[in-house]
Amino acid sequence: MSVHISHAPSGFPLYWRVIPTILDDLTTDNSPLWSGGFRPSYLGRKTDCPNLSGECLPAKETGCIEMERIIRTKTLLPCLALALTVNQTAFAQVSVFPEFLNFDEVTVGQTASQPLVISNQGDTTIVVNDINLSHSYFQVSDTSFFINPNDSQIVVVTFSPQEQGVADGTMSIFVNVPYETTLEADLTGWTPINLNVELLRNESSTPISFNLQKSREFLLHLRASSETNWSIPDSESAVLTIYIDSADSSQNQDIVLFKGDELFVYKVSLGRMDSGNHSIEVYFNGDKSPPGAQFVFLDKFSLIPIALNSPDYDVFRFSPVLYGRDLVSDDESVRTDVPLLMWHEVDTVGSYKRIEYSMIWSNEDGGTNSISLMSRWGRTTDIEWIYKVKVDPGGNVHEEYFQGPEHSYSPFDGNRIDDHPILKTVTINNMVSDEGVSNYKFFLSPERSKHEIHSREILMDKDPWTYEIMALEMIAEGKYESPADPFSSAVSDARNYLYLEFNTQMVGYGLRLTFAAKLKNDPVWYYSDHGLSSIGAVNAGGWRRSTIELPPETTLEDLDSLQILGSASGSFSITFEELSKVFLLDEDFALLMSPLQLDETFVLNESNSSIRFVFDEFISVGGEEMVYVPQIFLLSQNYPNPFNSITTIQYQVPASSEVLLTIYNIRGQEVLRLVGSEQPAGYHQITWNATNVASGMYFYRLQVGEFVKTRKMILLK
Repeated sequence: MSVHISHAPSGFPLYWRVIPTILDDLTTDNSPLWSGGFRPSYLGRKTDCPNLSGECLPAKETGCIEMERIIRTKTLLPCLALALTVNQTAFAQVSVFPEFLNFDEVTVGQTASQPLVISNQGDTTIVVNDINLSHSYFQVSDTSFFINPNDSQIVVVTFSPQEQGVADGTMSIFVNVPYETTLEADLTGWTPINLNVELLRNESSTPISFNLQKSREFLLHLRASSETNWSIPDSESAVLTIYIDSADSSQNQDIVLFKGDELFVYKVSLGRMDSGNHSIEVYFNGDKSPPGAQFVFLDKFSLIPIALNSPDYDVFRFSPVLYGRDLVSDDESVRTDVPLLMWHEVDTVGSYKRIEYSMIWSNEDGGTNSISLMSRWGRTTDIEWIYKVKVDPGGNVHEEYFQGPEHSYSPFDGNRIDDHPILKTVTINNMVSDEGVSNYKFFLSPERSKHEIHSREILMDKDPWTYEIMALEMIAEGKYESPADPFSSAVSDARNYLYLEFNTQMVGYGLRLTFAAKLKNDPVWYYSDHGLSSIGAVNAGGWRRSTIELPPETTLEDLDSLQILGSASGSFSITFEELSKVFLLDEDFALLMSPLQLDETFVLNESNSSIRFVFDEFISVGGEEMVYVPQIFLLSQNYPNPFNSITTIQYQVPASSEVLLTIYNIRGQEVLRLVGSEQPAGYHQITWNATNVASGMYFYRLQVGEFVKTRKMILLK
């Protein structure tokens, strides 16, 4: 937020220091001298008026009492012009950065602090008269001060919650420039609310009341458990219904507790909540829960406000509501194909912002069978985009679509809750419609985002519990063979597979890209498609996944060789550009990453249809010890921050690259180039000594090829 103040008649400079007040007396509001209808009320009663040569004479000797006649005859217009241009135009341009401060989670009794910068980018001194904070939990370090031209002032805002709940407010900065104006910054923070309550079927928690100062989007994080197990029929889950203010509110929703007796944080949206008083009640819905669900435990929850000026606000404003599937039975959403995780992707199209929302379901009952899913996609979950919206710079919807049956690209024309579109799962493979409702309404949080240029399954890697729910549902539906046999085409436990992520370009018809692995002291090759053409294989380029079933309890150290094979109905070309991830799942479904990475381009075709690698050749360098390299580009937050003179910046690059790390000031001017050279793959850090640099906000920017990331830091001396 910035305010530009100039205090002069239209077309004239500022600082009226030489014109006698008699001019004010002789000039009317309609005089051509004061174009635009502006007329000064004070011009300096005792100043002198210069003569034509530029010399200043006493007013009584200049005859300025006849200024009206002089102006009309234009005799002294050069004199007037000289008088008005003694000083250059003076202006004040004051801004506050950032326009919001989000303190995230702070427990009662603790204090969190963040800096806020008030900048004067003009050429006249400004005065901050007062700073007011509308919520008592927020305080500021200083409330009145001067800011010189082209300078800034850092104030420290603290959040000290006195009780559990949510705090949102406004920081109002009153500035004299010299005319009074007010700048504002949005303030948000929260404290977890301890519930610590056990509920039996059809019991409710005590309603939690809270007050909001501003209307905004909210999230809810609920930590809970139940005596259920997703793999046991009729005891798969328990269902909680969230009531907001009343039992018939359109924002009420269901949460399926699919993680059983593990205390797990379920993340949902609450939609827009208006300023004023509200209450939330959690109800163990026995009518919607499987018969085996008899008990739930509510640990705590957090009400999370979304900062109004956040660049991601539209992501939360337009996130979809989704009614569950009811094709097989009214209650199928409590045991199969339950929505697990929603995430978003944002890009720009000209001046428009395009937001895409995707969902991970626990299983895919239709479409591709489980055996081919593991071979072609590296999972048995279902991942689909469900809604896309294009928003203009004013926040208005320009166009919107959902993924309908048969993967159709269908314009949205349905109902909404505020700005949130309402969809319903309508096919066995989780396509959606903008019509219809069911007994189960889900409103998942879209806070997860996909920035990396990787396959969609990377979202499962970020939340590995999705692999566990995937596995448990396969057990519940009797789709896992036991005991596991890697020579059988049947699917076994998800922890028996080697997972691979890769990027290719493919040309041809009837394409098949498959993989094979060999273990040490084992002559057998294990194939992703089990050597059967009836099982689906990777058949399209881009970032994809595949898996190879191995004997149970195989470890990374057991891996000997990897083979990549291509085939097609005729001539073909498969350009293999990168193998970015190779991993197993441990007993708790956590990822066990292999350091194997290939970033060499090679081509498979009809005359050279396979290539083979030895694992040990790629996890060592020159016969030295195993070298682990990062999987993705990453620029970490500097530490400490804010800092006094010295701070450390850490970053990582997955391949040898030309690295550019640059410091910029708040005006976007380059302050220092910390790194400007080729660096090897790995983890790097560099220290910046800012002893000779002025206090203020700075930005550091990492550029490696097409990867660009910028973070901010505060220097306090």
